[in-house]
Amino acid sequence: MADLFVAGGIVTALEQAAIAIGRLDTALVGNPLRRAWTFWSELDAARRHAEADGRKVDLFRLAAHLHGLPLRPGDTTSAPERGREIAGLNHAVELRSWMATPDPEQQYLRDIALDSLRDCGGGQPALVATAHGMLAWLAGQGSRPAIRAAVPLYLRDRAITIHALAAVTGSDALRAGPDDPDGFTVRFLDAVRREAADGRGRLLTMEREWRGARLRVDHRAGARSNSGLPAAVDLLAASPLLSISALAEALNCSVEGASRMLDALVQLEVAAEVTGRTERGARRLYGLRRLLPIRAETTAVRRRTRGGQRGRPKRVLTAPFAELADEPKAAAVTPDAEPGEPARLAAVSFDFDALDRLIAAADERTRGVRRLLDRIARSEKPFPATDKTEEA
Repeated sequence: MADLFVAGGIVTALEQAAIAIGRLDTALVGNPLRRAWTFWSELDAARRHAEADGRKVDLFRLAAHLHGLPLRPGDTTSAPERGREIAGLNHAVELRSWMATPDPEQQYLRDIALDSLRDCGGGQPALVATAHGMLAWLAGQGSRPAIRAAVPLYLRDRAITIHALAAVTGSDALRAGPDDPDGFTVRFLDAVRREAADGRGRLLTMEREWRGARLRVDHRAGARSNSGLPAAVDLLAASPLLSISALAEALNCSVEGASRMLDALVQLEVAAEVTGRTERGARRLYGLRRLLPIRAETTAVRRRTRGGQRGRPKRVLTAPFAELADEPKAAAVTPDAEPGEPARLAAVSFDFDALDRLIAAADERTRGVRRLLDRIARSEKPFPATDKTEEA
């Protein structure tokens, strides 16, 4: 019975963390945006983990770097600073791979970390056991990325969550602070609560943007039941970033038809082309309007919209997934107010096989970047003759 005792200072933090995780996990059940949410949560978790390791990384620049887009140097960035930023981005890509596409060595270390958490979990609340297991792992000089990647899997194994929540890793607990068991446990629970709340806020924002885009497109389509624009919006909302060819394959239409649909969504200010590429045959990527700041971080030639101002798009300084107000007056709501669940859209027919292929393509890009970095670290040719086709 002694193992079941939880110190009074931990009880409140445990309750709040459990409630936040439960709300997030419930919101993801049956949600068609779960795959896109997982992708962005993995990226954001990698960004936070990199910051905990002393490397500051911008989320939008990380997304552009992961997709192979050339990055715009800062106005005052020197060559050493540029090198440090690229090293930080590469470090974040490596950290994401622990969660998304672990190599055999990462998988082995992650499984060892997961077994370590299981060994510490007897007779204790799962979240408290996770904190104790993480502290014991770190005390034994275990791999920080391995234990962070194991936390979502352990919570799912303990039936605390239905999904492996990429956003919930307790990484902020690894920052400087009390290292006694109770102090670390409270710090871990507070970190988990914030991560789950931020993850739920990200999901609500994505749903809110999806709802607004569908309403605008449905109004444009009117009574045309054969319009492909609503389905295109659904795929844009449910995938990280979408190319013209990927949309054509998912909707079983021609590349030219998919290109026209995306151009129409850009004109409706529903979608945004985030690469800024204009050359013939260039691989252009699209997302909903919230992802437009990615374009301001790349060095590709900018396309002028008819009647628009010259020059680079202004950089958006808001948080990547800040709340999207449905109405101008909505911004006046007190910040402490609990965000309400958006009205759910009617069920739509998603081609989840196509979405799986899109996610797999993003994971393969991660593996390609890691293979390239490994070759550079070994002073080998970045693109050997046998891999030119693969890396193209």
